[in-house]
Amino acid sequence: MTHLPTKGTIVLHRILLAATAAGLLAGSVTATPAGADASTPAARCRDVTVPVSIAAGQPRSHRIWGQLCTPAGRAASTVQVLIHGLNYSHVYWDFPYRTHHYSYVKRANQAGYATFNLDRIGVGRSSHPASKEVTLQSNALTIAQVAQALRTGKAGPRAFAEVVLVGHSFGSEVAKFAASRFQAADALILTGNAHRVSPSGAELAGRYGQPVSEVPRLAAQVPPGDDGYVTVKDEQRPAVMYYVPGADPQVIARDSATKETNTMSELFSLGDAGAPGVTEAIRVPVLFVVGKRDRLVCAADANDCTSPAALAADERPLYPAAPRVDAVVLDDVGHAINLHRRAPAAYTKVLNWLDRSI
Repeated sequence: MTHLPTKGTIVLHRILLAATAAGLLAGSVTATPAGADASTPAARCRDVTVPVSIAAGQPRSHRIWGQLCTPAGRAASTVQVLIHGLNYSHVYWDFPYRTHHYSYVKRANQAGYATFNLDRIGVGRSSHPASKEVTLQSNALTIAQVAQALRTGKAGPRAFAEVVLVGHSFGSEVAKFAASRFQAADALILTGNAHRVSPSGAELAGRYGQPVSEVPRLAAQVPPGDDGYVTVKDEQRPAVMYYVPGADPQVIARDSATKETNTMSELFSLGDAGAPGVTEAIRVPVLFVVGKRDRLVCAADANDCTSPAALAADERPLYPAAPRVDAVVLDDVGHAINLHRRAPAAYTKVLNWLDRSI
């Protein structure tokens, strides 16, 4: 989700919470071969587990799982840490359908960048602490520890000189907070994100909350009896995440089938990335990437997405210390940018920007 002024954040919290409810940085790392994708000629991939703490002063008793892919035949100096949004997992960045078209991981590797495609804390193959401990802040702290492991060579065969945080939706909020509070990034790419969220879009999204107990696959992942873990109904995907005419029906169906969880505590804390002083402390290049048909970010009651220049001008005052703030606006694309037919156009623009900015 995008961050809001205080009043807007409170409104969004009330809408989402009510609807959803109704319906320290270093450590040892383990790595194993990643499987079939590891044999692709564009990259070498391995599964990596990074031990993390979720609060200052706590032991590194939890883990973040991710897949580290490095370009085949050349040494990458820059790694992109890919941070998915609410109710998604690492699948968003490496979608298992027509991967040559939809996989951002593969495109980034082909362009010479390493990628660390992770499951956030409380999601998928990463640890599932008590839901009350899975917040924006604990997400950002774990991402900072992952970034440090990558910089020091403890999450792969070599150390990386630059770490780029690439977020989608709530993952962009996590990236901002990690860059501001922990100086975890050398550049930020914030997709499906800008500083206002549409109240009408948020109200629509809030109608699709679903208890995890109704989805056995997800219920098996979370601590027993912890109803602070929630998910969304399958109908949420086409209703909120897509501009349906711009997407393949098979992609929407597979996206719904691989939905994941979020926590109520993430919803309570999601506006904290917009607190005074957070974006002002970001001192690295920033790129916003949005779909013009995004009901949460680019609706009439949200941000000015009429052009890249208009969006960048709207965001730039919030990042006074950033050396540059740029934007990409894509026609015929909704909130889940990577899962629309025009995803390759987005990837090209992102990677070209990064080549110039890092």
